[in-house]
Amino acid sequence: MHVSYDVIGVNYSALRRTEPRIANQLERALASSRTVLNVGAGTGSYEPSGRHVVAAEPSIEMIRQRSSPAPVVRAVAEALPFPDGSFDAAMAVLTVHH
Repeated sequence: MHVSYDVIGVNYSALRRTEPRIANQLERALASSRTVLNVGAGTGSYEPSGRHVVAAEPSIEMIRQRSSPAPVVRAVAEALPFPDGSFDAAMAVLTVHH
């Protein structure tokens, strides 16, 4: 079942908060990465600081609620508009869950 976050994502950023334990694990995992692609980025709550992050997010509602300064591209994981090797690392947090 496909659920659109353009419909159910209203107030998402007010209801969801960054979990520090998850954020810390991501920071450690991405330690040597300078460029990161965040696939299914949502509002950007887990985007690491101190790196060049580009967000890929299909939902315009999630894009509107972003507080992260990372540039965002409206895209889905199945059709990312970047050539192979464009980033040191890619991340996807809670994308399968959602």
